[in-house]
Amino acid sequence: MGTADSKPVVIIGAGIAGIRAALDLADMGASVYLVEKEPSIGGHMAQLDKTFPTLDCAMCIQGPWMVDISRHPNIELLAYSEVTDVSGEQGDFTVTILKHTRRVDPEKCTGCGDCMRMCPIEVPNEYDLGLKTRKAVYIPFPQAVPNVATVDIDNCIQCMTCARTCKAEAINFDLADEEIEINAGAIILATGYRLLDPSSVPEYGYGRLPNVVSALEYERMVSASGPTKGVVMRPSDGKEPEDIAFVQCVGSRDVNHCAYCSRICCTYATKEAIITKEHTPDVNIDILYNDLRAFGKGFEEFLVRAENEYAVNYVKGLPSEISENPETGDLIIRHSDTRGHEVVEDQYDLVVLCPAMLPNNNPSLVDTLGIKTDDYDFVAVGNPAVETAETSVPGIYMCGSCHHPKDIPDSVSHGSAAAALAANDIDLPEEETEPIEESDFEMMAEDPRIGVFICSCGINIAGTVDVDEVTQYAGSLPNVVHADNLLYSCSSDSQVAIKDAIHEHDLNRVVVASCTPRTHEPLFRETIEEAGLNKYLFEMANIREHCSWIHQSQKDEATSKATDLVRMAVAKASLLEPQIEEVVEIEPSALVVGAGVAGMAAAEIIADKGFHVYLVEKEDRVGGLLNDLSTVNFDHQDSKEVIAEYSKRVTDHPNIDLLLSSEVVDAKGAIGDFNVTVESSGDETELTVGVVIVATGAVQLEEEGLYGLGELPEVMTELEFNRRLVEGDGIEDGETFAVIHCAGSREDESLEGARTWCSGICCTVALEHTLELLDKYPESKVYHMYRDLRVSYDGEDKYREARKRGVVFLRYDQDAPPEVKKGEKSNLRVEVLDQILGATIALDVDHVVLATAMIPRESNKELSEMFKLSLNMSGFFMEAHPKLRPVDFQTDGIYVAGTATAPKSIDESIAQGRGAASRALIPLNNGVRKAEAIVSVVDPEVCVGCGTCEVNCSYNAIEVIPGDGSHDYAVSNPVLCQGCGKCAAGCPSGAITMKHFTDDQILSQIRAALKDMPVSQPRLVSVICNWCTYAGADQAGVSRMQQPPTVRDIRVMCTGRVSVQHILEAFRMGADLVWISGCHFGDCHYVDGNIAFERRFNIAKKIIEKAGLDPERLQFTQISASEGAIYADTVKELTELAEELGPSPLRGGQ
Repeated sequence: MGTADSKPVVIIGAGIAGIRAALDLADMGASVYLVEKEPSIGGHMAQLDKTFPTLDCAMCIQGPWMVDISRHPNIELLAYSEVTDVSGEQGDFTVTILKHTRRVDPEKCTGCGDCMRMCPIEVPNEYDLGLKTRKAVYIPFPQAVPNVATVDIDNCIQCMTCARTCKAEAINFDLADEEIEINAGAIILATGYRLLDPSSVPEYGYGRLPNVVSALEYERMVSASGPTKGVVMRPSDGKEPEDIAFVQCVGSRDVNHCAYCSRICCTYATKEAIITKEHTPDVNIDILYNDLRAFGKGFEEFLVRAENEYAVNYVKGLPSEISENPETGDLIIRHSDTRGHEVVEDQYDLVVLCPAMLPNNNPSLVDTLGIKTDDYDFVAVGNPAVETAETSVPGIYMCGSCHHPKDIPDSVSHGSAAAALAANDIDLPEEETEPIEESDFEMMAEDPRIGVFICSCGINIAGTVDVDEVTQYAGSLPNVVHADNLLYSCSSDSQVAIKDAIHEHDLNRVVVASCTPRTHEPLFRETIEEAGLNKYLFEMANIREHCSWIHQSQKDEATSKATDLVRMAVAKASLLEPQIEEVVEIEPSALVVGAGVAGMAAAEIIADKGFHVYLVEKEDRVGGLLNDLSTVNFDHQDSKEVIAEYSKRVTDHPNIDLLLSSEVVDAKGAIGDFNVTVESSGDETELTVGVVIVATGAVQLEEEGLYGLGELPEVMTELEFNRRLVEGDGIEDGETFAVIHCAGSREDESLEGARTWCSGICCTVALEHTLELLDKYPESKVYHMYRDLRVSYDGEDKYREARKRGVVFLRYDQDAPPEVKKGEKSNLRVEVLDQILGATIALDVDHVVLATAMIPRESNKELSEMFKLSLNMSGFFMEAHPKLRPVDFQTDGIYVAGTATAPKSIDESIAQGRGAASRALIPLNNGVRKAEAIVSVVDPEVCVGCGTCEVNCSYNAIEVIPGDGSHDYAVSNPVLCQGCGKCAAGCPSGAITMKHFTDDQILSQIRAALKDMPVSQPRLVSVICNWCTYAGADQAGVSRMQQPPTVRDIRVMCTGRVSVQHILEAFRMGADLVWISGCHFGDCHYVDGNIAFERRFNIAKKIIEKAGLDPERLQFTQISASEGAIYADTVKELTELAEELGPSPLRGGQ
């Protein structure tokens, strides 16, 4: 934890927002107590199969963060706990926390699951929403953090079977609840959301009709880790449905339930529809909706893709009722269809309801904290105009969906924003770094002296694998000087035994054969470090998840495989070298490019922590696009007041240099040492900064000719209309206005230069201005022509208000947009085909107001080239990951905020500005950045300077530099390198070495895997990525999914590390089949490493075919962390394929 004089931050709730806040603060050096009432962290995201719009595996992208929480030295995780009392004030809170007893000692529990298998009591499983059962002693799901069992005392019969079964003696029914007090500097509320019980909308039949399910239940069905292993089945009869309906707005936008829009339902229904179509292309899917809403970057294109590529049918018209055909169990939906202008009854096999999101706040917790809530019981903000993270109580902040319904990226950036605010209430300790010891270098010259420790894991390994035989075999391997069997290698007494053995036998390399390195490698690395070894002189063999648990009925084969896995680990360990985690000093200053609200919010946060900020703005005033608005929000606040408030904060701040009428004209360097040239009025200034935040904003589209803009009188944009409305310029009471939505937005992608995106805020802004018009000129007549009215949360109330005040809404189709002409009786005539009435309506109006698109700045291209940042096809900046890293760039040390990446509202931009500041404060506060030790190194003598590596690196970590009197050569920046290995695998001259995953190490594992192959059994060599497929294999093991014992797997960080040489060597050594598996395309942890490998895969396939091998002997698959069942099935399928192909003709090559 942090230093004693640094008060911790208490975070209540460990969903994705709370996790992000905790990691940001902990990485800054703060002490964090993360309190979660459930037995595991993860929130609702842990239940998801995929995320939209990228269709990333939810567990693949969230799982590493969950593991980081469990490992972080500055985070104390208090799962299965609740806050019961809070007193004090900002900077000095006393927080009382009740730690519920699990009746399991977390220090002893190994997460083996023996107690669960032996428990006789089954109850509905909350994780799968009751679609399958769990035991009365349970771990919620395979990737749960902490991986500790919990006794459900309400359902437990106390037969003590679990206690007798537990070899670690972790179960103790006498363990009592514990109450602790924490003196905290700040509190962050991240309690998330819950879903409306669909049975509260009785006309839809949920709870009465078995084939009506909720969207989250359906999510578990389509998940490979779910109760039906990804196969969608009707609950009534197990039949796979052929016709499915998704019903939107179940309780949402309904004054009888939840009057607001829940924001994410249309897009998650679309996601589930696409997933279903990918599994079963012929299924018919209808999505019944009111307004099709997509709030977020890429969401509009996602909906279009569903319709065009997957034939998902969007039907405008919500059901009035759902009934059942009692003979078939089929469901009959009575609904309107506005395209056909009729009421119809359609029959479906399965109906999926998308219910409203409700606040997950415990009323007693809200009372304890003393915070205010809004009319819908979500947490209220201090200043509703621009604030999103400050509650009504100073020092208590919030993030995520406890504020109002949010998608994942909004929750993530909101979590970072809350962390930034909380950081300003506490003192952050300085980072301490430990240099590599001289003795580590001496070890590189020593002969390997390897110690191998074989874990029994109670009976989890020893019940299937003959651990004595494996231990004896390990002792006979080259360079092994000590081999031992441990009952539980992760227990505290075993850690002592390992350290003692290191000293007694003078070990300089250690191998532990036990469970997955994804969870336990950090523990063993820490142990050998305590014994004086460099932590990278350690290797693991996974003989539990990848052996004993998946070959339970094949004990001899499992033992043989375990010896192979140990031999492979020892082969790599013999070649391990101590590694240095490069430390780079961080210049204690920041550059923020753009002084709109996002940029000013970021600058203020960083400056408040004592760091110098250069705030560069190309215009002669701060405020950005906000300067073009006269009023903001539904209270019509003067925009100048908002700008003035932030302007005062930055102009008066002693740590901020505001550079107006200035531009960045050149930039070089990397995190910690960016050298930037700023031009101001013809003069250039050189700046050196540690981090950079890009907050360049966006602009309004003003396209001449768009609906007569600039050509017909009184056709104006919303910005101009707002100005004229405030100034009373040319507007009189009683006039008629036509407001045209999606002017220049949501265009067909087939059009040249199409603006395909939804600008997100236009509908809301148009409603704000309309209501402001009616306040000032109540006799005005207003017509809104829209495709889908997209307002979220309390904007829905204003939508209703506008209708009550006489505003007429006319829905038009994309293929039949309104036509604006010069009028005869009035200034203008607008004709539109109203989709509801099915008739063309002609309106004589005095003014036409266009809700135009928000578009990227042209200067983005120059800035992207200077800092080597990516732009998308639309010209907006591309964040590192659209879900989990919305304010980071791939280039370390450069962050992004606001509308530079996509259209956003004012409060969202401010939250992102603070979120970017939070991310930037991590290296700034630490003063140094520890680089990855697993990085690439270039041999300049071998490098030919071709630049292949530079082109392919997604992190700008490698570049070709001019040779000093010799040829050009590449240089890798260890600070920016992320360790994927793509450059090493793709180097045509073999000049690049990937530390800790060298060619020699990988080849040694391949050769070891193919030694002493049985004649009667195929041998498959697999090389799999750490983040997805290896995790999927782990899940298959945890779930005891039995597989043939034919695969010998090698873990690499990314499939991008796999070279043609590795594949050919495996075949040369006689492998019957070589299998490479990684992330799904678009999911790669390293952006595009799997795509880079796919090119080499195709090359290797051609080579082996020319060599006389069947190209089917080489396979490439994509398996995510949650697809354990798919992994197990793939092992079976590839084993069958290898058997059909027969033994490799090269088997004698070994």
